[in-house]
Amino acid sequence: MSTGTDVVEIDLALVEELTKREIAALDEKHVRSLAYREEAKTHLPGGVSSSWQTWPPHPIYVARGRGSHVWDIDGNEYVDYHNGYGVMVMGHAHPKIVEAVHRRVELGTHFAQPTEDALVVAEELEARYRLPYWRFGNSGTESTLDAVRIMRALTGRNLIMKIEGSYHGHHDSLMSASSRRGTRPARGTIQYRSRRRWGCPRVLPSRSSWCPSTTPTPRRRPSQSTTGGSPG
Repeated sequence: MSTGTDVVEIDLALVEELTKREIAALDEKHVRSLAYREEAKTHLPGGVSSSWQTWPPHPIYVARGRGSHVWDIDGNEYVDYHNGYGVMVMGHAHPKIVEAVHRRVELGTHFAQPTEDALVVAEELEARYRLPYWRFGNSGTESTLDAVRIMRALTGRNLIMKIEGSYHGHHDSLMSASSRRGTRPARGTIQYRSRRRWGCPRVLPSRSSWCPSTTPTPRRRPSQSTTGGSPG
């Protein structure tokens, strides 16, 4: 019976062998994606439009989707459990959505002026989530940027508490990471361990407190003299 303190030895050589075997099998299925990445690199850094899409072993270029399935440019079919970060909750190319988008495109798509459609969406969101006011953004990064700024304005506090290893957007205030040794961010942020701060002001780490993803206790106790108080 396990005592809870048993040590399991992992055969790293076997892990390496299995990894190489699976990557080779994947490469065989994605001949066109591998070739297209090289073409795309001529104008897109890494051959993609978002850095996380370069995550190993290689990007898989999607050609189309319908319902809960997507197809890549090599013709491989997948069940889509990602759903565009949840945005495609109705599935791909839903007939009603295609019809609505087509009807709107015929009337014009971008005016940089208010339209009646915004209120229709806001009223629907209020009915679902019981929140009276809505402001729309183009990305999660834009939304968290505004949220941080509003928080600071309302509370008068500078300190931000963020989840260690999690991605909260790529604006300066949320790109700092814990520098304590022995901690590892979640997958997706590991490669930015030292580089993610490049281009960010050095003062930012003193404006953040990191909370491990497994416990609500902050990893670093904020200093009143450097942060201006407790998290907002």
